[in-house]
Amino acid sequence: MQEEIKTIKQVKNSELSGAHGGDIISASARYGIAQEQWLDLSTGLNSISYPTDSLPASAFRQLPYLQPEFLRATAEYYGSEQFIPLIGSQMLIQALPKMLPEKPVLLPDVGYSEHRDSWGDAGFAIQYYPALEHDACLASIDRELQTNSAQHLVVINPNNPSGVLIAPQQLLCWAAKLEGGCYLIVDEAFIDLTPQLSVLAHQWPANMLVLRSFGKFFGLAGIRLGFAFAQGELQTKITAQLGLWMINGPAQSIATQAFRDVAWQSMARVQIVADARGTVQLFAALIEHLRELSQSVVTCQVDSGLFISYKMQHSLALKVQQAFCSEGILLRVIEIPESVDRTEQALLRIGLLSVKKGDQQQRITNCIAAFIATYEKQ
Repeated sequence: MQEEIKTIKQVKNSELSGAHGGDIISASARYGIAQEQWLDLSTGLNSISYPTDSLPASAFRQLPYLQPEFLRATAEYYGSEQFIPLIGSQMLIQALPKMLPEKPVLLPDVGYSEHRDSWGDAGFAIQYYPALEHDACLASIDRELQTNSAQHLVVINPNNPSGVLIAPQQLLCWAAKLEGGCYLIVDEAFIDLTPQLSVLAHQWPANMLVLRSFGKFFGLAGIRLGFAFAQGELQTKITAQLGLWMINGPAQSIATQAFRDVAWQSMARVQIVADARGTVQLFAALIEHLRELSQSVVTCQVDSGLFISYKMQHSLALKVQQAFCSEGILLRVIEIPESVDRTEQALLRIGLLSVKKGDQQQRITNCIAAFIATYEKQ
C-alpha cells in the first residue's frame, strides 16, 4: 500500500508522459480529477466504438484456439490470407529488430515513437527522413535509397501524427529498390478509413511487412488485437515467436462480427468525416486565438482521419494542454525533435469528438472560452 501511495505521489509531481496518449490514470493522479470525469481526446480512436454486447458464452469458456470464422472474416476484411494475428501490432514492433538482418534502418523523424525506440534499443544504425510534409518525405526517401539500397525502411502510412499519406504504388516502388535481406515495414494503423490506399489492395512483395491495427477504427483498443501481413521466411520467423492462444476468445468473437459488419463500417467512415469536421469547427476559436498569441503561425498538419494535429510553439502547446487538463480534458502534445525544427515546435494532437455528444462539446466550448479570457488578460 505504501508503494502504491508513493507511486501516485510521483505521478502527481511529474510531467504527463509524452510517450503515448490515453493515460487517464496519470492525468487523474496529477490533476486530482476522478478518472470517470475525464474527456480523453489524446488518442486517435474512433469515439463511437463497435458494439460488444452480443458475445457468446463460449468465447469466455473455451480455450482460444484460432477459430475458422475469425480467420475467414479477417481474410475477407483485409483482402489477404497471409496474416498473423497478434496481441496488438506493438508486440511485433518491439520484436521485429531481432528477426531481421542487422542493416541500417531509415525511419520517419516524427512518428509513432515505438519504432524508433525498438530499432535504437537493438543497436541498429538509424537515419531519419522528414515526415511532416509529403513532398519532402518522398524526395528524401528517394535520395536515401539511391545512395544506399542496403537498408530497411519504415513508413507509417498515414503518418501518426503528421497525417502524411503515401500512395501504395510509391511504396511498392521503394520495396523494389531494396537489396536482398532488406525490408520495407509499412505501419497502416490508421488506413482503415481509406482501405483502397492500403498496399494490401495490391500485389505486395515478400520483402514487405504490413502492420494493421483493429482497435483504432473500431474504437476498441482495449482488446489488443492487430495483424502482421508477411510472406516467406519473415512469416515463418514471426509465427515461430508466437505461442498458443495468442488471441483471446472475446477478441476473436468481436473481430469476427466487426469485420463482417459492412453496414457499420460504411456508417463509421461517414461519421468519422463528420466528427473530424465538427472537431475542427469546435476548436476554430482556440486555434485563431493561438495564432494571435504566437509569433510563429499555428498551422494545421492534418484535419481528417481520427485525429487533428496543429503545429505550434512547444511552450504554447503545453499551455493549452495544461489548461484543458485542469478541466479534465486530455489533449496530446508531441514534441518535434530539435534536429527537425530548431525553433522548439510541437504538434498539438486532438482526437475526434462526436458531433452527437452535445454535453462534451459544451465542455470544450467552455474550456476554450476560459483559455481565451485568461490569455487576453496577460
